[in-house]
Amino acid sequence: MKFTSLPEAYSSFREPLLYAFDTQSSREQEVEIKITNKTTGELLGTKRLYGVTKGEVDIAPYLRSAAKVSLPERITSCGEVDTGAQIRVQVSANGTTSSTRNFIAAKVDLDAYFLSLTTQHLHRTMAHDEFDLISFYSYPDIVVEVVVEFFGKGTDRITIAPGSGGQRVVAVTALGREWADQMRVTIMVDGEAETVYDYDIKSNLRGARRIAWLNDWLAPELYTFPLRKSVLIEAARKRMESIWGREAGAAERENELKLISAYEPQMQIEALSSILSTPKAWLVKGCELQRVEITTERVMPAKCGQMGIIEVDIRAAEEGVKLW
Repeated sequence: MKFTSLPEAYSSFREPLLYAFDTQSSREQEVEIKITNKTTGELLGTKRLYGVTKGEVDIAPYLRSAAKVSLPERITSCGEVDTGAQIRVQVSANGTTSSTRNFIAAKVDLDAYFLSLTTQHLHRTMAHDEFDLISFYSYPDIVVEVVVEFFGKGTDRITIAPGSGGQRVVAVTALGREWADQMRVTIMVDGEAETVYDYDIKSNLRGARRIAWLNDWLAPELYTFPLRKSVLIEAARKRMESIWGREAGAAERENELKLISAYEPQMQIEALSSILSTPKAWLVKGCELQRVEITTERVMPAKCGQMGIIEVDIRAAEEGVKLW
């Protein structure tokens, strides 16, 4: 028994991952395939083939079921974050084991040495107690460091060294540095500056709401919508009050919200539009997250020259839970 072909390391588990084998026997036999998470030791699945001398199995469906890509409920410091977008796997066939492979959520050019998985613009704004997430793919043989610098009434600098290779996420925040009014995050690849993010650290407008979601790479994005409105929600509430009573109307109002972006360049509007196809989204309050659902079915950007805005409707993911 031997494996004749394996998927390339860091391939996406959202596409077929075919393991081919040969029993090295002319006699047909039963072959049991086992897929194991080598990080946790968990058996992810088994598949049994009958009357074969050779064959192949696609393990991607097992990995998609096992890899629960998500965000932690709370982030309070700068550092690497595990979103579950990478899984380390070994496959066995009748006891013969394959070499271990890492597979990721994002589909990337595997010849690339580094790729940013964040689609929004590089100049960003957030409050002192909020965080941002920066996601990237890197080839395992290169060294990536994330340098975070704080400026204001004082200065500070920290360096984050994420794990080597694959799909990685780093959290950055000015929490605990209330004196800072600017932050710069530099992604260093083999000692050279690859990408620079500049942040203005300032308080949000009263009606602002910050949203996190997973983009098409299943990498996290965050954006602060500066405005919210409740015109449609208020109308729905009044109709409900007339039929079911005031209490039901109030609950509907508390669990739905319409958010309006700032006027943004077209490229940023396109990046924000990925929120419509996201499998998961969160409302962010400070450094804590609350699951929400995006109820907007399509975005109709309102254009003003080269600038535009979008509106997004959200509601609490869990029935009866009040939005922050």
